[in-house]
Amino acid sequence: MNWQLPTGTDAPYLKLINLISTAITTGQLLPGSRLPPERQLAQSLHINRSTVQHAFNELVSRGILIRKIGSGTWVNSGKWGVLSQSVNWQSYLTTGRLSDPEHYMVQLRHLEADPASINLSHASITSNLALPITLRDLSSDELLNQETQTAITGATSLKTALVHRLSPVLGTALTPDQILITSGAQQAFYLITQGLLSYGDAIAIEAPSYFYQLSLFQAAGIRVFGVPLNDDGSLDLEVLQKLYYQHHLRFLFVNPTGQNPTSRTMPLAARQALITCCHRLQLPIVEDDPHGLTNAVTQHPIQPLKALDFDNVLYVGSLSTLTGAHTRIGWLIAPSAVTVRLAEIRQQMEAGISIFPQIVATQLLNQSILVDQINAQQQQLYQQQALLAACLAPFVQSNQLSYQLPQNGNSFWVHLHTRHSLTLSDYHQFLHHKVLVRPDFLFGVHQNCVRMSYPRLQPAQINDLQRRLATLLNELSD
Repeated sequence: MNWQLPTGTDAPYLKLINLISTAITTGQLLPGSRLPPERQLAQSLHINRSTVQHAFNELVSRGILIRKIGSGTWVNSGKWGVLSQSVNWQSYLTTGRLSDPEHYMVQLRHLEADPASINLSHASITSNLALPITLRDLSSDELLNQETQTAITGATSLKTALVHRLSPVLGTALTPDQILITSGAQQAFYLITQGLLSYGDAIAIEAPSYFYQLSLFQAAGIRVFGVPLNDDGSLDLEVLQKLYYQHHLRFLFVNPTGQNPTSRTMPLAARQALITCCHRLQLPIVEDDPHGLTNAVTQHPIQPLKALDFDNVLYVGSLSTLTGAHTRIGWLIAPSAVTVRLAEIRQQMEAGISIFPQIVATQLLNQSILVDQINAQQQQLYQQQALLAACLAPFVQSNQLSYQLPQNGNSFWVHLHTRHSLTLSDYHQFLHHKVLVRPDFLFGVHQNCVRMSYPRLQPAQINDLQRRLATLLNELSD
C-alpha cells in the first residue's frame, strides 16, 4: 500500500478518506486489513495526528473501518453494525463491495455458464426437481375479475389454502386475515424493514447467515448484529442478551429449520429457550421458514418458533423450495393489523403482486396429490445428497474436511481442515478450478468453511469433482 495523499485542494482529512476508500475499492486494502497506527501514519503523510483521527472517525461512522480496543483500526471484514449517517454514494458502493471482496460472486456467476464448471453454489432446486402443477383453463375475463376483487393482502383462495396446509404445523387455528401474500420471502423482509423498523434501528441475525448478503437492511439504514450459531443449531443467548441491552435491538431475524448456510436445525429445547429469552426481553422474532410446507407434511413435523409463541413471532415462508427460485410467492403470518399495515405500505409503493402467480400457487396447494409429490421430491433430494456425501467421503476419512449431514436444507456446511486460516485468495482457488461454492465470508464469518449445495450435482461429475477437490485441498494445505 502506497501511503501518499492525492493532490488537489481538498482538506487533508478528505484526501485521506479518499485514499483509503480508493484503496479498498481497488483491492490494495482488503477486508480485515490492519491500518498503520495513527501516529505513524501522520508522520509518514506529514499531517497532524488529529487529521488522521478525523478521517478514521468518519470512516468508522460509515462502517468502512472498525476499531478494536488495544488492537488498532481495521478495514471492516463484515457488515455487522453498519450505519451510514448520510447518503454518500462512494461510501455506499465501497461498503457494498465489502460483502463481496474482489467481486467473488461476479466471477462465480460468470463461471456458471461454463460447461466445465461443477456448480455447488445454488441451494435452490432445479426445474427437473420442481413440483409439477396442473393448471385449469382460465379466461382473460376471469383473470381480470379475480385481479379486481383480490384484497390488498392477497387472494382469499390462496390464503385459505395456506390455512389448510399450515395450521396443523403451527398448532393453532390460523385465519386468512393473519396472512399477507408476498412476491417471495424477500418482499416480506423488505416490508418489515419499511413498516415496522425505522432508520437507525438495530436487529440481530445469526452468524453465519444468508441475511448477511441481503442489502435491504443497509438500504433501510438498519444496523445489523450477528449472534453466534452453535454447532447444534442453537443461538448463543448470552451474546443475544448483551446485544439487546447494548444496541436496543428491535427484532431478531432467525432461520431455525435448515438454516442457511449451515443447514442446521435448532433442537426443540433450544427453540423453547430462545422463545423464553425473547419473551423476557420483549424482543419480537421474525422466523424465516422456507421448508415450512415440506415440514408440515412429514410424519414428525418440527415445531416452528411460531407454534411455540404465536403472538410474538412473525412467520415468513415461500414456495421456492417446492417449485424453484423463480416462483415468486411467499407469505407473512402476523397479527391482522400488521398484515393490513404492511399491505398498505406495499400499495403505496406500487409494488403489488399479480393475481396469476397466486392462482398458480392456489392450484398447487389444492392438489390432492401434493403430499405424495413432496415426498417424491424429498426422495430425489436425498439421492442428490448421497451423491455429494459419497464424493466427500475420502476427504472425510483422511481428515481433510468435515461436515454435519443436514436434516433440512440442500447444502453441506463444509469445514476445511487446513493448517492456516483461509484468505480470500485461497477461496479464489475454488473458482480457478471451476468448483463453484460459497465461502464463509459471504455469510459474515471466517471459519474455514464453504457451503456446498447438491441440487445441481450430476452423477457424471463425481470423479472429476473428487480430482479437483484433491488438488484444491493439497494446494490449500501447502
